[in-house]
Amino acid sequence: MFRNFYYRLISRLFASLEVYKKQKLQWETTGVFKNDAKNVGFGEIGMLHCPQYISIGEGTSFGDWIYLTAWNRYSCIINGVEQIQSLSPELTIGEKCHFGAFNHITCTNKITIGEECLTGKWVTITDNSHGDTDIESLQVPPIKRPIVSKGPVIIGKNVWIGDKATILPNVTIGDGAVIAANSVVTKDVPAFSVVAGSPAKIVNR
Repeated sequence: MFRNFYYRLISRLFASLEVYKKQKLQWETTGVFKNDAKNVGFGEIGMLHCPQYISIGEGTSFGDWIYLTAWNRYSCIINGVEQIQSLSPELTIGEKCHFGAFNHITCTNKITIGEECLTGKWVTITDNSHGDTDIESLQVPPIKRPIVSKGPVIIGKNVWIGDKATILPNVTIGDGAVIAANSVVTKDVPAFSVVAGSPAKIVNR
């Protein structure tokens, strides 16, 4: 009897600490992001970089181990000389979006995600890559190649992105689209369509 009582007490204590931790992260978003980011929920954070370039709509939440990064500077090698590359990121996330655990959203150019977007786990959304694929670039270690963006990522409202999907640069995804699990999106996705595969292709409208 006492053992069960003790177990329930400890469980409630840990649950309270978890709620407090998430609430504390919500409070600390004020003044951190580009906008007010009201009522934004975070679990455990994997990485949050340059939040001053990130706007988040009210009521949006992130699962555990989100990697949410905007890069304004990057140390790289250009023409054999190590230097600092200047970048102009603009990452905007709409209201009432819900991102699953282990998502990775990385911006050096422009990423816009519409309201009420839903993602599964292990989703990657990126507008950039490490260098070009010409022979000169490939002789430089990948981490030292200049950051390259082929174009912005624009995601409409009410979009559902399944587990382990990857959204690559220079892509526009229309409202109400569904991105199937494990898909790699390399081209524009029309509104109200379903895409699947690698590279992703339309399977339903």
